[in-house]
Amino acid sequence: MNINLAIVERARAGEALTVAEIDELGTSDILSLGMLADEVRRARVGDSVTYSRVLELAKGAQGAQGAQSAQSAQGAEVRISVLPDTLDDAEALIAEARMLAGPQLLTGFSLADIADRHWGKLTDVLKRLKRAGLDAIAEAPVDRLHDAEEALKACQAADLPVRCLSLQSPISGDGRSSWLVHLRDLVKKFPSIETVNPLSREQSIAVPTTGYEDVRAVALARLVLPSVKTIQVDWAQYGPKLAQVALTFGANDLDRVSTVDDESLGHRRSPVEDIERQIRAAFAVPVRRNGRYERLS
Repeated sequence: MNINLAIVERARAGEALTVAEIDELGTSDILSLGMLADEVRRARVGDSVTYSRVLELAKGAQGAQGAQSAQSAQGAEVRISVLPDTLDDAEALIAEARMLAGPQLLTGFSLADIADRHWGKLTDVLKRLKRAGLDAIAEAPVDRLHDAEEALKACQAADLPVRCLSLQSPISGDGRSSWLVHLRDLVKKFPSIETVNPLSREQSIAVPTTGYEDVRAVALARLVLPSVKTIQVDWAQYGPKLAQVALTFGANDLDRVSTVDDESLGHRRSPVEDIERQIRAAFAVPVRRNGRYERLS
């Protein structure tokens, strides 16, 4: 199905598409949809595609090995991937990670995981995490938050930014348009949030998504969220093949590139060389970011 030209013009102009218009886009020809999303992405944010090298620290990461890893990942984001069981343990882990990270950006946790712990008033909990040394919450999976707006207000009050709005579980075609409209409302209320990852962290075993569905989700996010600068794909989770295609469907950021430079297969197979080659193959300009979406000198 070809795309309705009236919807195309509204998408190009960054107008707020209705649920019915998003539904219609969602059933349109995949190649036409990708071309439109790529056109809109280039018009809004240019040809640059950013990528981040992320050093992930699991629960209990500590000692000389952790310090050596952090030192070998200069310029990378340091991210704590697992939330401890108690607030005291979380503060201790952040303090330890802060020492390992030094001046590098330290992020961590899912906002939904923090809210689900019920450690107390969310704003107060977030303030304690910030005082312990956390620079930002890694992500806020909107579908898991009971009241996403209130949770984001708590982050705002605690002066602890959220790096990315994300999706935890797959959403069927019937609910996708409403979810995108909900995201659009949230980023309008919280304009400091510049990044959305539209691909779910979890996959249904019974009904896994296909590559077509994934790149369609990326394209729709680009077209429905005109104020969002960065549409992100997780390199570590989705792999180079889908990530490269996603860059031609409206995405402009690749997250979680390894900080391990194993050049046993040659310099051209190192993570940085590989990802920059993939970005150039998508006719874009690779820009490594330092965790704050700034070009590294």
